[in-house]
Amino acid sequence: DTVVKKFKAGFGYKKISQALNIPRSTVQAIILKWKEYQTTANLPRPGRPSKLSAHTRRRLIRDAAKRPMITLDELQRSTAEVGDSVHRTTISRINLAFMEEWQEESHFLKISIKSVV
Repeated sequence: DTVVKKFKAGFGYKKISQALNIPRSTVQAIILKWKEYQTTANLPRPGRPSKLSAHTRRRLIRDAAKRPMITLDELQRSTAEVGDSVHRTTISRINLAFMEEWQEESHFLKISIKSVV
């Protein structure tokens, strides 16, 4: 923001660079970004969209937590009810991650209970 203020005041890249003790190329990049986006904040990067919506992910985790012995086919059908078609591999990865997290939490609880007793 200081760079933009100095630029608006009429200073050049070199003068701003010397005054703030930052490279001229950085000053140039900040000003170009401000001219294009009207902000100096970090913008989101492009990337591959998630295979699952947040709603579907929560539903899978909720279903797996309720019934730890649920089959992949049942989980896949439950995601189809939500409206997302999800491959079995994706579901098994999510389920595996959830189960590992759950086991860590339960292990921590066992240690906590033992230390209290």
